[in-house]
Amino acid sequence: MMGRLGDRIPTEGRQNELERLGSAINAMLDRNQTLMESLKQVSTDIAHDLRTPLTHLRHRLERARSDAVTTEDYAGAVEAAIADCDQLLTIFTALLRIAQIEAGARRAEFREVALDELVERVRDIYKPVMDDTRHPLEVRAGAHMPVRGDPQLLMQLISNLLENAIHHTPEGTPTVLESGIQDGRPFLAVADRGPGIPQADRANVLKRFFRREQSRTTPGSGLGLSLVAAIADVHNATLELADNNPGLRAVVTFF
Repeated sequence: MMGRLGDRIPTEGRQNELERLGSAINAMLDRNQTLMESLKQVSTDIAHDLRTPLTHLRHRLERARSDAVTTEDYAGAVEAAIADCDQLLTIFTALLRIAQIEAGARRAEFREVALDELVERVRDIYKPVMDDTRHPLEVRAGAHMPVRGDPQLLMQLISNLLENAIHHTPEGTPTVLESGIQDGRPFLAVADRGPGIPQADRANVLKRFFRREQSRTTPGSGLGLSLVAAIADVHNATLELADNNPGLRAVVTFF
């Protein structure tokens, strides 16, 4: 009640009714703290990281007001402003989706999902897109082993990793989407033969809005891998970014 959200009821490990009640209340407090911290993080991200694009939009409109003299000038300024607004709305949507996933709101929709069938569906959707962008896609659907999860979120996870490969590798770079079992654990993996990510940046690219210097000239908001990490976490899975020699291999392992 005093705002110390980390306080908990002390328990001593006794298996009586009061101890079980205390443990249940502590679990509820853990959940409340997670929700509050997620909301606070979203607010902080919006306050800090949307200031730059909003300032850019304002300057663009100010230039149009002072410099535009023809109908074409005004039309071009309006089109550019609409594009900026669309980008801002995309960022807002991604941030709120990450917060929702981190809060575990989608766990109620978990069911058995066959990873091999999932990657086959992704192939049907994404192969034409990747062929058009000259990024050959190979799919290796391994053994049939269902996991508990949200199929839409897992589809989003794979889509983000494939989009990452499209945007950050040169034309002609092959990409492999794979599912299977390794060390008794089901996994999903997306591997490419592009420039990869240096070891020093692999933790940072999972943070919201982080963009490496080489990526600042390409479209994006720096939220794609953050969303992948949030989806993996809500599925109690691990996300590893490894060297593909050359390229990047992103592996999601389920437990």
